[in-house]
Amino acid sequence: RRDFINTNALNYVSECILSGWVSSAGKFVNQFEDSICRYTGSKYAIAVSNGTVALRLALLIIGVKREEEVILPPLSFVATANAISHLGAIPHFVDIEKERLGLCPLSLENRLKEIAILKEDKIYNKFTGRRIAAIVPVHVFGIPSKIIEIKKISEKWNIPLVEDAAEALGSWETFEDKFKHCGLFGDVSTISFNGNKIISTGGGGMLITNNPDIEKKARHLSTTAKVNHPWEF
Repeated sequence: RRDFINTNALNYVSECILSGWVSSAGKFVNQFEDSICRYTGSKYAIAVSNGTVALRLALLIIGVKREEEVILPPLSFVATANAISHLGAIPHFVDIEKERLGLCPLSLENRLKEIAILKEDKIYNKFTGRRIAAIVPVHVFGIPSKIIEIKKISEKWNIPLVEDAAEALGSWETFEDKFKHCGLFGDVSTISFNGNKIISTGGGGMLITNNPDIEKKARHLSTTAKVNHPWEF
């Protein structure tokens, strides 16, 4: 339960309803995306219906396919694993570290040394034969995971990095003597606006990225893959 007393929530909802734009378009969606870009420092933000959808879309765009493996920590809301399973992929759990409760870089490196093999510029699990398609660190409770070390490992092994920043709006990590918002270290990341998050839209989720190709594909797929045409309806 959230307390909306002494907020502009009712005024905004009323204005939205009266405008007739109550779905995936309209000025409020655009303003929200722009605000997230300004706050986080990301170049692009794409609003979607919820955080799970955002993560599923992010994984799809970076190339996760059915019967491939995605590495993630076991300490997270089940939606992280669900998004992987929705694509027919297999969650591959690697342990957390005790300081920040995020994916442990040491455990990740040791696990990859144990199971990973390079074939045709792709990393495979030599025991299962499945490609390791992505690494998904989670910033648990908004605490930044050891994302800099994790990023170095993902680059070393050439495995895409998708950050689950569902709870991490307003969380920053020091990088090269500057603060960098969580979610801007990987190829793409996701934020949730569920009822228990820092900002709530009821449900709601968002992808943020600095990659124009990812933004273009995410916006295309999240709006039912419509193409431009000469008629209005």
